[in-house]
Amino acid sequence: MTRLNLDAYADLFRTEAREHLEAMEGALLTLEAGADPSAMDRLFRGLHTIKGMAAAMGYGEVERLSHALESRCEPLRAGRESLRQATLGLLFEGVDHLRQATGALHDGQTWSPAHGFLARLEADGGIAPPDPVEETEGEPSPSPVATPGGSAAARDARVVQVQLAPESSLKGGRALLVLRRLEALGGILAVDPPQPRWMQDGFAGRFTVTLRSGATDAAVADAVRAAGEVAHVEVRPAPGGGIGGDPGLRTVRVEARRLDSLLDLVSELVVTRDRLLRQADAVAPDPGLRRAAQDLGRLVSALQEEVFRIRMLPVAQVFDRFPRLVRDLAHALGKEVRLEVAGRELEVDRSLLEALADPVVHLLRNAIDHGIESPADRLAAGKPAAGSLRLSARRDRLGIVVQVRDDGRGIDRDAVLRRSRSEGLVPPDTVTLDDGALLRVLARAGFSTATQVTTVSGRGVGLDAAVSAVRAMGGAVMLESLPGGGTTFTLRFPVTLAIARALLVRAGGATYAVPAAQVLEALEMHPELMVTVQGRTGVALRDEIVPVIDLAALFGTPRDPIDGPPPLVIAEAGGRRVALQLEAVLEQRDIVVKPLDTVRGAAPWFSGATLVGDGTPALIVDVASLS
Repeated sequence: MTRLNLDAYADLFRTEAREHLEAMEGALLTLEAGADPSAMDRLFRGLHTIKGMAAAMGYGEVERLSHALESRCEPLRAGRESLRQATLGLLFEGVDHLRQATGALHDGQTWSPAHGFLARLEADGGIAPPDPVEETEGEPSPSPVATPGGSAAARDARVVQVQLAPESSLKGGRALLVLRRLEALGGILAVDPPQPRWMQDGFAGRFTVTLRSGATDAAVADAVRAAGEVAHVEVRPAPGGGIGGDPGLRTVRVEARRLDSLLDLVSELVVTRDRLLRQADAVAPDPGLRRAAQDLGRLVSALQEEVFRIRMLPVAQVFDRFPRLVRDLAHALGKEVRLEVAGRELEVDRSLLEALADPVVHLLRNAIDHGIESPADRLAAGKPAAGSLRLSARRDRLGIVVQVRDDGRGIDRDAVLRRSRSEGLVPPDTVTLDDGALLRVLARAGFSTATQVTTVSGRGVGLDAAVSAVRAMGGAVMLESLPGGGTTFTLRFPVTLAIARALLVRAGGATYAVPAAQVLEALEMHPELMVTVQGRTGVALRDEIVPVIDLAALFGTPRDPIDGPPPLVIAEAGGRRVALQLEAVLEQRDIVVKPLDTVRGAAPWFSGATLVGDGTPALIVDVASLS
């Protein structure tokens, strides 16, 4: 007899519930802004869906909580009651409790409402408290209805064919609820397609159950329909064979760790491909080997591209968390803030998506706390009472660009300069800080101009942590700030954190990798091109003076002697160009990027490390830190 395996659906339930909770949070934010009254319908549908999902899984506390919230929303949805700010606050709190309740399931715990939440919800709307639900029970199942006499013939196997409604959410969970109701009528002999297939994204809600029961065909059909969201049910005698599976299955759900493992293997395969191609070119007398190596190279490149594609996710999966964060923080600080989000549809590698969340959170919090003024101060400065905060994402030829921009007071450069002088971070004769110097000072560990420590900021770790996290991903941070005009932080990331195209160069006798996306051109350092401006050496290129940086001197390594003029590589990051003075330009190749753990306060010249073809390690140069 087939037994129900609820554990197999736990991860799917949490994933689906998380998506509905984010949508419900967005609906509440829309209601608070008064922009779209239909948002209440979206909130109600989300609560109803989670309630049905929890019932199917037997998560009694989640079902109880979602039912209470749904009941509170019913008069608001029907127009019998207007939405008050106090009720809106309770609904926000209820979504938080639902998130805690579903999260507790992961640890095998049960949720208990904090501060008597259900009682406060009941008092706010005058609703009756929901009936207690046992943790192991879902929706009540109908009692088995036996045929007269309960003969063996009446308990013959029947095939129950079910088609769920197209609009049904979490079809796997709804199918599971149908199966639980049928199990109450007798014994489950077979399920087609098998239950694990219900967890996959392509499951269209069509399945068959072979049931041995004494219930009538009408009772079986009624039990199925009672599960809800059933478009069609047919009960007939079981034939000798099974019924075919779901031809609509087109996608599968894969654990993220398997994708990570696959990417690691493909990354190593790409490096091995390059080594093989070089070896094949070295044995020119064997054209067959060279052709086979080239064919293998094309296949590996195609495999690499496909793996990258299946790892791509829209940035909305991270950006959609921030409206609630901005709303809560603005309320806590007594400020009015409008958040605009652009580029939600941009797709980036999953590992990058996960890594950029924390830096963006730090920048948003800093913008609300330090940048955007109070409503009274903004009105006095001739600005709207509500501050504007814009979060955007886009792609350019260098990779992914994420910007956080506010229209607040801007950074007080004089205050930063005074604090920098007192701490010895800049020379005593420094009279001003440009944007680059300002960022370097603000990103120092422990640096802060706040006069008191709050729960939001003041400890000097927010911007430092954000910049460190971005550089650890091979990215760069740029800053622009205008007094009274606001501040913009621009974060640049590579398209993927695993494999990158790089130019291998030699400086100070060591091999380094320069991201190819940041390389503009290479040339020789001829004396007629060189100029000196304010004591610094530069190269004149097409009416532009580009500063020259001798990597060997910068890194403190002895320069190897070379014949002829040294090569220069012109690189660009964040709109700034530099000319890297080298000893040799070696080759371009794909490299596997490995994170580089550095001690706090170390020079930020490198964004990662890699292994070149012969197994020698090479550091990846962070061009933005040099410019």
